[in-house]
Amino acid sequence: MFAWTEPYEDEYIKERIEELRTAQKEATANGKILVSSYEQFWLPALNDLPDVEFQGRDRYTAPYGKFESVPNVPFHGALWFAPLPGADLPPVLKNIKEWLPASAVVDMNARTVRIQVEEIEITFTAINVGLNAHELLRDINQELVRVNAGVYVYRIEPVEDVSPVQHLYPEGRIPALTNAHTRADVTGFAVLQDRPYQHTLVYVGIAAHKTSVESLWASLIRGKGSCSMRGTSVLADGEVKMLTQPLPEFNVLHAGIICRKALPGKWEAKDDAAYALVFEGVDVEAQLQALTLKRLQETLAFPIPDAWAKTLWEYALDVEYIQRLVTGGDCCGGVRLDLSKPWQDLVQNLLEQEVLKI
Repeated sequence: MFAWTEPYEDEYIKERIEELRTAQKEATANGKILVSSYEQFWLPALNDLPDVEFQGRDRYTAPYGKFESVPNVPFHGALWFAPLPGADLPPVLKNIKEWLPASAVVDMNARTVRIQVEEIEITFTAINVGLNAHELLRDINQELVRVNAGVYVYRIEPVEDVSPVQHLYPEGRIPALTNAHTRADVTGFAVLQDRPYQHTLVYVGIAAHKTSVESLWASLIRGKGSCSMRGTSVLADGEVKMLTQPLPEFNVLHAGIICRKALPGKWEAKDDAAYALVFEGVDVEAQLQALTLKRLQETLAFPIPDAWAKTLWEYALDVEYIQRLVTGGDCCGGVRLDLSKPWQDLVQNLLEQEVLKI
């Protein structure tokens, strides 16, 4: 389900942490602060410091102190900073900590990271568990540096504890609906993967700012295939309807966009297809069978008894009169009913074989 399931340890990061810790201790012993000429782990970066002037060969000055090359050069770009007495230092040069190596436990279901080393305990929430281990470790360390946590992680271990929170995408990979101008996170979808280059969109739920929702809605109703999801163009099957609900706590709008052909009671005689979608419940397959029966009773010109639901479902799937949709998020399952197929012939054959009975 997840991109990684085994503990991940980065030996390079582990070694570099010790090298930088040793170099920091040496700088402190000489009354200096270890700085890097470029972004490196947690060290202050020269490019982020104000009013720095180049004086020549690894020598720089600033109104608050001077920078010089480190005698033993523990790494490329290493500099020692010597503050001027009484100078007001930039925030990044204040409160310099001795950083510690650490490992972290990642709860994949709760989407949290817990780090504990000595007396330091840190927890991050709402992490992206859809990333691979290397990417997640990078993001964790970037956040640790941002808050000046004093610990740097070289090892992460995944666990899957029981979580009271049910996520729409348990694996953490949240798709996005995009056009040339904007994007929106997808809360649920149902598509027919009928073509490799373009899929038929039956339903999509999106959460975004109002302008993004309106832009994506306009692209879908134009029917030009200008929207895409997961790298593939999507085209709505005919007329689409939209219902919106503000989510003020997140300052976004949630929109449900669905094809008219998927709405019970909205089928028209000119339609070549109808859809059945399930959005909640445990036995999705049973619900699909029941909904399919109701859609067939609505669309076919001859009666379909309720007792035929399971048998007609199985045989229609076999001959692809019914096609399964690819669904995700808040849409648990869905099918397309191909009304251009000879349903009357199928039913007649099953009656003759006594598979169906009146």
